[in-house]
Formats: sequence, C-alpha cells, structure tokens
Amino acid sequence: MKRWIGIVLIGIGVFLVVLAPALRWYVVPAVAKAPLAPGQTTGGISTIVSTGIGRTVFYAEKLAAGEDPIRRDVALTATRTTRGDVLAAEAVDAKNQDLAIYDSIQTLVDEKNTIINSEQIRVPFDRVNSDLKNCCGGNVNGQTVTFEGINPLKFGFFLGKQTYSYFDTTVLKAVPMPYVTEESIQGLTTYKFEQTIEPTQIGTQDVPGNLVGETVATYTAPRFYSNTRTVWVDPITGSIIKGQEVQKQTLRGADGTDKTILLDATLAFDEPTVTANVNEAKDNGSKINLLKTTVPIIALILGVIALVGGILIVRRASS
Repeated sequence: MKRWIGIVLIGIGVFLVVLAPALRWYVVPAVAKAPLAPGQTTGGISTIVSTGIGRTVFYAEKLAAGEDPIRRDVALTATRTTRGDVLAAEAVDAKNQDLAIYDSIQTLVDEKNTIINSEQIRVPFDRVNSDLKNCCGGNVNGQTVTFEGINPLKFGFFLGKQTYSYFDTTVLKAVPMPYVTEESIQGLTTYKFEQTIEPTQIGTQDVPGNLVGETVATYTAPRFYSNTRTVWVDPITGSIIKGQEVQKQTLRGADGTDKTILLDATLAFDEPTVTANVNEAKDNGSKINLLKTTVPIIALILGVIALVGGILIVRRASS
C-alpha cells in the first residue's frame, strides 16, 4: 500500500515539476497578448481623456470671418475613443491570433466645444510586442502610410529599460523614445519614456501674406510641428497609464522662421483616466504574475517535495 502511495506522489511530483516551467514559458506567452478589442470591461471601447491649456490657439474660421484668429490660455480637452475591429483581425490572422486592429478617433475641443482638430487612425499591430503591421487598411486620417515602430496606443508586454521606436501620427514615422526612469503612480510601478520631436514640416497652408510677414495677398506657408511626449507605461502589460504632450504647430515665412503659432498647448491624461488605467493594469498584471512567477514557484516546491517524498516511500517499501 505504501509503495502505491509513493508511486502516486512521484507521479504528482513529476507533473508539478514539469508544470512549473510550462506555465512560465508556454502558458504566459499564450495569454500575454493585447485584447482584440480594448476596454473589454467597457463594451470593447477604450476612452482616454486629456485636459490642459492652449497657451495659443489659432481659429481658422475666425480668420475667414475677418476676426482675430488667436485666443490665448484656452481650456482644452482631447478625447480619444478606441475600438477593435475583431472580425477583420480574425479574418487575416485566424490561425495564429497574434494580430489586432484598432480604430481610434481623437478630437480636441475648447471649453466652448469648438473643434480645434481631430484625428482618425487605424493601426494593425502584433498583440505581443505591439509592432505595427502594414496591412488591413491601416491608415492615418484616411491616408495610407508606411507604418514602423510600435503602436502609438500601446507598448508591448514585458518592457525593457531601453529606447523604443514610437510611431508619431503627425510626422507619420517612428521617432526614438528613450527610457527615462522608474516611477510609482497610485502604487503601480511604471516606466517613464520621453520622446522629443524637433520642429518638422508636416505640410503647407495657404494664408494671407501679412499673417507670415509677406506682402503678397496669399502665401503658401510651410506648417511645422514639434512635440515633447512623455508616457508612463506598465512594464508588464505595456499599457500606457499616463501621458502628456507639449505640442507646438506654427506657420513659417519665406525667411524660414516661425511667424504665426497655430497651437501651443500642454495636454495630459486626466485623473479619472489615470486611475482607471492603473486599476486595469494592476488587475491584468497580477494575473500574469500569478502564472509567470507565483504558481510556477509553488508548483516547483510542491513538486520537489512530492517527488522526494514519493521516492523515499518507495525505497522504504521495497526494503
């Protein structure tokens, strides 16, 4: 009888010892993937709200009406709504399930709900490392672009303290985003990254010549954009917990210097958004850590105990 108990314990021990690395190296990679639709607890829709001040905001419609187009110290709110195109992702990647496609719209308004600008993006990306993919109708504001770097909506899982190539939807290319430091936000450890985009021409705009120091009635002015973007990211799930942008857009004259500021603003995630992000990251991160660390360690310890105990029982029963 004791021999059979020992054999059973040996079997359980072998199972648990094998289970420990299997959970860490096979199960975790299988579950550590971005959802096909973000915000699964909110109907598959994710909403990010940022607030801040526009030190200078240019209103084209006021210019057209013959009014002063410049307002200063404007209260601004940016709302980004993101949902996943689950059917399209499954149709393209039915076998591996490693592709997600997110459609996202961001609208920037002032305190009077006047739209300052808006942006629509469709980003296909790898669900594990968040690398962007060039497929599936991916675009920025309806324009097909060559995606590179990582998804601007989410980093990959298990981040390193390193520089990432982060895609900017205004300059339409990836720009390095170096790791800065580690910071705690509401008890959650995050990695802080900061990206600096130097003034870059993003197009032209026809404006009255006197707006950019020219004597002609209409001048095609180069439009420039710069940004200092800071994000605080959960290193386990890659979720962006908090974000801030210090953005500037200008029109330049023939001499190549800034003549008119179109937008000079600082925007950051509001507190309800940050709190919701923290809570979701803590929940998802604890589940992953449970499978990656806690359960494998417990399984390994119990497995070794059962294996050793079973071997001892079998030896004693055989002697």
